[in-house]
Formats: sequence, structure tokens, C-alpha cells
Amino acid sequence: MNSKTLRIFVALSILLMAGVIVIQYFWFRQAYNIQDRDFDQRVTSALRLVSRRVLDFNKNPNNKLLQPVERVTSNYYTVQTNDTINAKVLEEFLKQEFARSDIRLNFEYGIYDCLKDRINFKSFVCHSENCDKNDSTAHYNFPDLNIHNYYFGVYFPDKKYFLLGDLDNWFFSSTILLVVMSFFVYALMVIFKQKRLSEVQNDFINNMTHEFKTPISTISISSEVLMKPEIIQTPERLLSYASIIRKEAARLKKNVDTVLQTANIDQKIDKLNLEEVNVHDLLEELTLNCEPIFKERGGDLQVILQAENTIIKADRLHFSNIIHNLIDNGIKYCETTPNITIKTQNIGNYLVISIKDNGIGITEKDQRHIFNKFFRVHTGDVHNVKGFGLGLYYVKEMVEGHKGKIEVRSKLHEGSEFRLIIPVVVA
Repeated sequence: MNSKTLRIFVALSILLMAGVIVIQYFWFRQAYNIQDRDFDQRVTSALRLVSRRVLDFNKNPNNKLLQPVERVTSNYYTVQTNDTINAKVLEEFLKQEFARSDIRLNFEYGIYDCLKDRINFKSFVCHSENCDKNDSTAHYNFPDLNIHNYYFGVYFPDKKYFLLGDLDNWFFSSTILLVVMSFFVYALMVIFKQKRLSEVQNDFINNMTHEFKTPISTISISSEVLMKPEIIQTPERLLSYASIIRKEAARLKKNVDTVLQTANIDQKIDKLNLEEVNVHDLLEELTLNCEPIFKERGGDLQVILQAENTIIKADRLHFSNIIHNLIDNGIKYCETTPNITIKTQNIGNYLVISIKDNGIGITEKDQRHIFNKFFRVHTGDVHNVKGFGLGLYYVKEMVEGHKGKIEVRSKLHEGSEFRLIIPVVVA
């Protein structure tokens, strides 16, 4: 699948998933509103009957209102009675009528007193078994509605959960939908991962082809020259071409060894020859070895040794290779004069070795992959920097083999800083 097809596929998939989510949400809201209307009708009907029963209890049947019930908010109702209200009688009537209407909810009610112009009585009524009336004292702040008449208010604190509980089927279908969408997203992630691996594989093949093709071509040309009879008459040319073949063969061998050594790096980690190593001494040796390279490029290698405890358990050869690889990368990926700073410091029981360069830098996207095997920053068909993408993979594996960790801080066109954090030998 090419990049254009994949982008179209992803865009259509996102639109499809968004459409399904919107439709599901719309129908869920519709179902909830239907449940809400049904609940309102049942509560209103039950409260009307309670109002009539209160008036009948007070022997005032001619004082009935046409619309005694008013829904103030989604879960608060008021019922006018035009007469005094007995709290115990009212509570019993509410329980009975709510039970007949299948309203299985805890509720709180308050009784308004015209003479005192305030809610004079409040109480909480439990319906569920896990509700303790003693712990559920009336706490709803019944609003002042400026109704100068006897009335009582009923508040349902758990109404929303009650309605949602009746939508179990919708929750079940939504859960199934989320699971399906999760698998779909996972499939997209796998597709992107496979595409990324394909790009890495293509880059590796292109780099390997380039690295092997040049010495093979040189050896082939040199061999053809050596096969000419007249070459015997010029021993100096014979020696020159033989030297070229030997040099290119050594280059091929080095590339093959690099791939093979990294292939069994796990075995090498198991066989590390750990000994106490003074990192400052090792860095001074590396500085002397790298000095000709920096002189050739006109660059500078600065070493700032600030750590006090510099003894670590390490394999001297492989730990030297770790530092050398990072220095080599700083040189290879620098488009100007290379300037590299190596700094050491102690943080707790760890030695921190910082290698900072002024190279081309690494994007935040590529920083997540630079330690992967065979990964190189995608450059298409351009091969201006030699390598197979094994250097940083080797560095990371070896650092972790020394019980340490490696961090990278970099910005494009602003250079990179690699920090090695290695445990020190505590005296």
C-alpha cells in the first residue's frame, strides 16, 4: 500500500469512526430523552394523585387545583395543595403512589408553610436497600419559588443514574462498538508500524547495497586491469591495483563483520568482561586516539572532567566502542566544523557522561526510533553518510548491558546531546 492510498484509507476510516460515534451519541441522547419524558409523566401522574389524597385527607375536596404539579428542574417538582400538609401522611402517600408508578428511587421532600414563608419540614426517604436514612439526612437546598400557597416539593437526587440504569442495552452496544473501534485502531497502528518497518528495511537494503557495491565495483575494475598481460611490464601499477583490491576487500570484511557482530549482540552482552574501569583514564585515551581525526576536519574535542567518583564496572573494549561510536556520529552528521564536548559528573550513585555535538540534530519524531535495529533517518536515495543503522542500536544494547541507560536531547539543526547514565562502584 503506497503512502497516498494509505492516507486516503486513514482519512476515510477516521471519518467513518467519527460518523459512527456521532450517530451512536445522537441515538443515545434520544433514548435518554425518551426515558426522561416517561419518568416525568409517571412522577407527574403520581404527584397529582398524592395532591388529591392530601386534600381528601384534609376533607377539603372542593379546593382542588387544575394544574397542581410543576416541574421546576429535571429532578425537582412542586405540588400545590391550598391546605396544610401533614408530613407523616404525605410521606406515606408519596411512597404508595411512587410504588404504584414503579418509581424505584430515593427521594427528598420538603413542606412549605405559608405562615412562616419558608420550607418548614424536610425529610429523606430511602428506597434502595443500601441506603441508610440516618446517614442520608435531608440536605437539598429547596429554592424559594415565591409561591404564596401551601405546597410540597419532591427532589430526586439519583434520577440521572436511575435513567442511565434503564439504558443497559445501549451501554452494552456502545461497549461492543468501542471494542470494535479499538481493534480497528490497533489494526491501523499495525499497518503504520509495518509501513515504518518496510521503510527501515528498504533504507537498510539501499544502504547495504551502496556500501557493498562500491568496493565490489572497485575490486572488479582492478581485477580486469590485473588480467591484462601488459600490467606485468609495470610492477608499480601491479602493486597499486593489488593494494586497492586488498583495501576494498578489508572494507567489505569490516561491513560484513559489523552486521554479523550486531546480529549476536545478546551473546556478547552475556559474555562481557566486567572489571573496574576509571572512566576519566579511558576518556583521555580516546581523546588521544581521536585527535588526528579532528585535526583533519579542523574541529575540536573538548573534555570536561567534573565527576569525582569515576570507577565503574565495565568491559573496557565495549565501553570504549560506546564512546567512540557517539563521537563518530557527531563527526559524520556534522555539516560544518565538528565541535564535540564530553562532560562527566556524578548524580547520586551514578556517573553521567554527556557527549554533545554541533551536528544536524534529530527530529522529535526520529528520536523515538534512533536506537532501533537498522533504523536510519529516512533520506530516500541519498547516501552521503555511510552506515547500516546499527551504531546506536549497539550503543543502547551495550549501555543496558552495563546496567545503565542512555538519553538523547536534540533539535533539528541545533546538534544532539547523548547522556550515558552508569552506576558507579560504591566504596
